[in-house]
Parts: sequence; structure tokens; C-alpha cells
Amino acid sequence: MAADSRETILVVEDAEPIRKMVCSMLRGSGYGVKEAADGAEALVLLERECGSVHLVLTDVIMPEMSGAELARHLSRVCPKLPIIFMSGYTEDTVVRGVESVGSIFLPKPFTAAVLVEKVRQALDRL
Repeated sequence: MAADSRETILVVEDAEPIRKMVCSMLRGSGYGVKEAADGAEALVLLERECGSVHLVLTDVIMPEMSGAELARHLSRVCPKLPIIFMSGYTEDTVVRGVESVGSIFLPKPFTAAVLVEKVRQALDRL
């Protein structure tokens, strides 16, 4: 299924070059995109705009607040919002914990095609 330009993805990634690249991939596939450099910034944005974001794509390993911690906060702020976790640290115990709860996990590096496939999979679960 193709991207719906009314679907907006929030990309949470502390590494700016990666965040910009992922946002570009999503925009190129027709999605609306918002971005946050960390979990705290994502929470502030979502407290204001929960209804306008359809999915969160977050790095797992970030300073201050991990992707898993962000997900716990989001479960209170926007309980039905789907989350995709991404990480280059596939052997990390935090990453394995995210995978074990049945969340969608996207190992870095990934192609635009794989990214869009995972996003569509998560959005179609709604």
C-alpha cells in the first residue's frame, strides 16, 4: 500500500545526519515528517500534536532517554500511537528487550525500501 500524504511520522534520532537522511527517505515516499533530536523534544511535540502524528520511529540508544523510555512515556500521552524502534546496536541488551516485546524493530543500516515497508506494516496494524 502506498504512503498517504496525510500520514505523519515523527522521527526521533539524536544523530542529526541519520535523522535528516531518514526524514528525507520518508518524505520521498510521500509521508509527512516531524523530527526530534531526543526523547524529551519528542514528548513536548507529542503533548501538543498527538493527534497529528500517526507513527513514531525512534532510535533505541540515545542520551538522556532511551527509545524504550520514550515508548513508556508515549503509552500515557498517546497510548495507541505505533512505534518502530531502530538501532545499529543489534547485540545490545536494551535492543533485545525491545525486540522481545513484539515491537517492530529496524536494524541500521537500512534502505529506503526496507524503511518504507516497516512503516507501512506498522501503520496498517491500526
